[in-house]
Amino acid sequence: MKSHIYSSFNSIFHRSKKFHDELVILHLVSTYCKPYLLYAADCVGRSVTQLRSIEHTWQCAISHTFHITGADVQHVCNLTSKVPINIVIQNRQITFWLAYVMLITLL
Repeated sequence: MKSHIYSSFNSIFHRSKKFHDELVILHLVSTYCKPYLLYAADCVGRSVTQLRSIEHTWQCAISHTFHITGADVQHVCNLTSKVPINIVIQNRQITFWLAYVMLITLL
């Protein structure tokens, strides 16, 4: 799955290079690349290593877009109101399990 995000990120990044607007690139990456990382994240249990790999991949995309490193990635996420990817996965898992429990109780 990481090859899909890298290929779509590179495509977006190089085609929008002449505009050089980081927020537009971030929005495009969030719209087109993030679903590859979140595919089946709500219903499939992931190991800690897999979650770290997903988080690292997302941080690489943000750091490459804004040309930053380290703790600045979290600062950019806070400024752009982007929730960290691990929190997004946890929220999706909670929503999935609540819907599952509601379905089971209805049967």
